[in-house]
Amino acid sequence: MIDAMRRHLALVTMAVGLMAGVAAAQPDDLAKKTAAEAAFRQGKDQIAAGQIAEACESFGKSQELDPQLGTQYNLGLCFEKLGRSASAWALYSTLAETDTNKGRKADAAKRAKALAPKLVRVLLVVRGATPGIKVTRDGSDITAAIGVATPVDPGQSMIEATAEGYQSWHAEVAVMGDGTTVTVEIPALEKLAETPPPPDPDPVPDKLPPPPPPEPIDLDPGHGRRVVGIGLVAGGVAALGAGVAFGLMSTSANADAKRECGGDVNDCRGDLGAAQDLIDSARTRATISTIAFAVGGVAVAGGVVLYLTAPAKRNREVALVPAVGGDTLGVLVRGAF
Repeated sequence: MIDAMRRHLALVTMAVGLMAGVAAAQPDDLAKKTAAEAAFRQGKDQIAAGQIAEACESFGKSQELDPQLGTQYNLGLCFEKLGRSASAWALYSTLAETDTNKGRKADAAKRAKALAPKLVRVLLVVRGATPGIKVTRDGSDITAAIGVATPVDPGQSMIEATAEGYQSWHAEVAVMGDGTTVTVEIPALEKLAETPPPPDPDPVPDKLPPPPPPEPIDLDPGHGRRVVGIGLVAGGVAALGAGVAFGLMSTSANADAKRECGGDVNDCRGDLGAAQDLIDSARTRATISTIAFAVGGVAVAGGVVLYLTAPAKRNREVALVPAVGGDTLGVLVRGAF
């Protein structure tokens, strides 16, 4: 009896560990990488259709979900076409230092150098002393940029300064002109008048709450675990299917890269940029496939363990039995609970 209880406890512990692993891996890896790949491809299609603003949004979402150097490069190209010179320059400058693709790295450095003289900058100058001041530009915190001529994208900007206990200040500034620096002077903020403290709340009446109702009898204590087990198995099967699909897509992208290079990606004689994009895509899909297989296997195993170790359902039987004897005539309630 004791050995059986120990085995049951070990199974339950293993199932809890498996559930924790599935919960941590599935949403953070598989779902994000899948959505990032879809957003990247959508951005490519939008660029081809001339939808520049929409393409920038798609590339930005892909980079947010799964940062990649190739996506960053495409986002920089998109920003440059859209006229967001500061954003494009920042992305190019980072790639010029960190990109592992030599061709793309050299092109990013060239583009960053060409954009640098055209950048428009904003210089924030704060007059007076306001403790805890916070400065935002179009809702984004730029307090750290006070006193630094910072490149920004051209256009109209709302500059706002706030501090706890002080009257806020704001101004709309036109930021434009290639190679210019726009100086924004922020005055000392005016202190607000002190407000009286709120009145004391009404005293709580000296009355005890009614007692809670009795808890209902759970006739099927293992129902929840069985439902979770079935859900894990179903999710695991879906993840395994996704692993197969992304594995096939990875193989296809790798084959396309070879064809683009003339048969050998190590000695590419075709469009190097297009081949590199295909290789990056193949690696991403292979990673997603591996994660999907791992998650699917763990989920199926955990679901089976949870289902098999769930407590059995209790039976409740009730019967009415006539009672006749002596001067007694009535009905007895007999049952198993």
